[in-house]
Amino acid sequence: MSDYSPSSTSPSETLYNTENRIRSPTRGTKSSITDDIVVLDPRNVQQWQLDAASARAEGTTNKLEARLDKATAENLALDSEAALLHYEMDGIFSLRKEDLERDQRRHNRALLFCVLAVFAGFLWSWVFQRGANEVFELFNSDLS
Repeated sequence: MSDYSPSSTSPSETLYNTENRIRSPTRGTKSSITDDIVVLDPRNVQQWQLDAASARAEGTTNKLEARLDKATAENLALDSEAALLHYEMDGIFSLRKEDLERDQRRHNRALLFCVLAVFAGFLWSWVFQRGANEVFELFNSDLS
């Protein structure tokens, strides 16, 4: 005679969890305990595994929702910080633009002064070349 060994390898009969040491029985077997191994009806084991998988999925979903909430809050904080920096940079650029305009006006005044000084120098030299008396007489005759 040959030794009897279970030849069935269907998932419902070979489920085993090493942490809880739960194994499904072969068909037709009732619940029993042998060598610290709890043998249950396969439907109970499958329901337990389904519940455990559901709990893990729900836990993962809760963790992902918490991460999403945290990431959303961080994103909003970064957006507000970027908007504040943008506002500050606009203020700095407007102040810089005002400084450049003020410097340009100062430069234009200095340039105008130089042009007027050169013009006054040419006028002064022309007056002394023509003779100061003739020019003064010209002005005196116009005034009288």
